[in-house]
Amino acid sequence: MRAYYDTGILLKLYTAEPQSAAIQKFVEKRKEKLGVTDLHLAECAAALRLKEFRKECRRVQASAALSLINEDLKTGVLVRVDLNWGEAWEKCRALADQFAAETGARTLDTLHVAAARLLEAGSLVTSDRRQILLARRAGLTVVDPLARP
Repeated sequence: MRAYYDTGILLKLYTAEPQSAAIQKFVEKRKEKLGVTDLHLAECAAALRLKEFRKECRRVQASAALSLINEDLKTGVLVRVDLNWGEAWEKCRALADQFAAETGARTLDTLHVAAARLLEAGSLVTSDRRQILLARRAGLTVVDPLARP
């Protein structure tokens, strides 16, 4: 896997957010398939329905975004990758024990970094500050598509 994309970045491809256009350009420029795990898919569904709950979007918009994600899975824009979740949780616990106190990383941040490591991703694509700190401590190359040059 060339790059592991954080769910926060992926969601910007399917929702109208301030940075959505910049993320779309970034992804198009890289010309790579986007690997997703069950974690990404569950987080996308939960995040979209949370937007609906918070009245940040209507139900039809959240449903349309989920349909687009499913369509992209069918057409190969998104590629589902398998992960040994037992190993992922083990790695997550180890990373949390080693780095959470200094980075402030939360469980899902740690689980994404663990997944990226186990999938041998060349880089982690994220704009999440805690995830960036953790990933660097864990030896991953980090790409922040929203960072100013």
